[in-house]
Amino acid sequence: MISGTTPLTVTSSCERFQKVAWEWLQSGEITRTAHMLSPLEELAGFNYGFIYLLQVDAQCVKIGYSEHPMRRIRELQPQYKDRLRLRACFVGEPQAERFTHRRFASLRIKNELFYAHPIIEEHFRTTREQMRARIREIHICTHECAQLNPRLDLRMLGTWLAR
Repeated sequence: MISGTTPLTVTSSCERFQKVAWEWLQSGEITRTAHMLSPLEELAGFNYGFIYLLQVDAQCVKIGYSEHPMRRIRELQPQYKDRLRLRACFVGEPQAERFTHRRFASLRIKNELFYAHPIIEEHFRTTREQMRARIREIHICTHECAQLNPRLDLRMLGTWLAR
């Protein structure tokens, strides 16, 4: 049991965790995101999309918003001669994308294209780490929790999420 919680709290936390985890595993998100995005952002209250940073070429990056970043890359690729590469992303809503655009306005080339600069990558790294800290605060079921869905491997899921 988690210190400071009642059995009822752990039970409802376990129910919620296992429901969201199972839906995530069934959705195929793990393959879509290439393991870059946490499966349980929903548990931390993030129900939006993702702010992504794409490497367009050696001097240029694209900052955008999408509910499906990998699909968005496939949609954008024909517009660019070089292969687009997902550099970073964090959970957010369209307002977070606009904030990021305004923050780096001095580096803007055109629309969502910006000069590649370490400060942009640092912003994505620190924002993502803030999101991950918030996610670490939620209850993650382990093999010691009640197994509510026999098809969900809590040991494997707990190990994967602990990384």
